[in-house]
Amino acid sequence: MKLKNPTYPLIKMPIDIQIPLYLIKEELKSRKLFHMLQELGMTDCDFEPHLDSLILQIIGLDEDDDNVSDKYFDVMERRSKKIEADRDQIMKQAVKAYHEILTIKKQFDIKSK
Repeated sequence: MKLKNPTYPLIKMPIDIQIPLYLIKEELKSRKLFHMLQELGMTDCDFEPHLDSLILQIIGLDEDDDNVSDKYFDVMERRSKKIEADRDQIMKQAVKAYHEILTIKKQFDIKSK
C-alpha cells in the first residue's frame, strides 16, 4: 500500500543528513522557480535565496575552490531541471544531488591527501 501525502518521513535519518537534504531540496525548488521566471522574462530578482554557500559548508566542501563550485553548480543545475511539482520527485532529486555532492567531496578529500 502506497501512502499518499505522508506528513512525516517513512524513515528516521540522522540530523547531519536531514539538514543538508532539506537545504538541497529547497535550493532545487528555488532554482526551478527562478528558471521559470527567467523564461517569462523576469530577470535580476533579488529574492532568490542562494543556499549554495550554506550547503557547501555543512557538507564540508570549500566554496572558494572553483573546481568544487563548478561541479556543485553542475549537479544542482541538472537536478533542478529534472524536478516536477511532486513532493516525491523533488525529494528523489534532492537525494540524488546529495549523493553526487558527497562524491565530489570524496574526490577532493582524496586529492588533498
